[in-house]
Amino acid sequence: MTNMTRAQLINSWISSKYCFLVIVFLAIGMLFSNFFGSLRFMVSALLALNMFSLALNCRLSEFRQIGRLSSKIVLILLVIYGLVPLFALALGKVALPNEPGLAAGLVLISILPAAMTSAFWTEETNGNLALTFSMIIMTTILSGILIPSLMNLYVGKTIEFNASGLLTGLIKTVVLPVLIGLAVRHYFDTPTQIVKPYLDVCVKISMLVVISINAAVIIPYVQDLRWELLAVVIAILIHILGSYAVGYCSAYLAFPHNPEMRISIAYATGMRNNSAGIAIALAYFPPLVAVPVILSILFQQPIAAITRTIIDRRREASHFASMRAN
Repeated sequence: MTNMTRAQLINSWISSKYCFLVIVFLAIGMLFSNFFGSLRFMVSALLALNMFSLALNCRLSEFRQIGRLSSKIVLILLVIYGLVPLFALALGKVALPNEPGLAAGLVLISILPAAMTSAFWTEETNGNLALTFSMIIMTTILSGILIPSLMNLYVGKTIEFNASGLLTGLIKTVVLPVLIGLAVRHYFDTPTQIVKPYLDVCVKISMLVVISINAAVIIPYVQDLRWELLAVVIAILIHILGSYAVGYCSAYLAFPHNPEMRISIAYATGMRNNSAGIAIALAYFPPLVAVPVILSILFQQPIAAITRTIIDRRREASHFASMRAN
């Protein structure tokens, strides 16, 4: 067994157990809160590492797809950064009227970049993979500017944070690492493929450490929350399902005869880079903002799997109906 194969196996194991590991590292962070709380200064660097690694999955040539799909991408961006955040804002006001920090966490989830795993589910469900990759690239690059702007617009009056500091910080920890990662992949493709499995393992472990750091930081703030946490869980489930519904319905109106496009838009809208979201929340916002982002990790992948099952069954039913008609 080669070292690369071993690294890939470790990475695959971590991915398959990620929900369980999130719970474990949450517990570790709470048990050793003094130690992990002292590591908060590392969060920005770990976020930059996450973004750099994500960019290594993409090629500059994939930006050509963005040009061919420009009108479709504009529609998706309007949905992702318009309808979905407004839905999250309304949901937070209804479900968490007395907890602006938790409500702001829902809004933050809604404007995070599309998750890399949305490409996996798009491929598994026979969606338009080129469109999904284009959305991952675009939303990741835009997040450095749009997250500060939209958070200030939607929740700037209810929670205190430094919008200009957030903008400067995300340019350093998101935009620049992504651009560097794209350049490294373009000019050093072969060495990148050799190093990437090891880097993926390091990134996943580092994001689990960020979860422990976050758990240590939020302990004083969540000790008195009981029914509020239940409300957060219900709100997160509604938010994720609603995001899929908004994305799919918007795509259905725009592309009524293109199911592959609808699948891609649904996954790009419903799945967000929560690992980056945790680091952003911890580095630039009050601690409670990170709570919904952490909890959403536990539900995102199971809901993606359920969505695939629903799409597959609808496809089978449609195929069976067409066979009967013939």
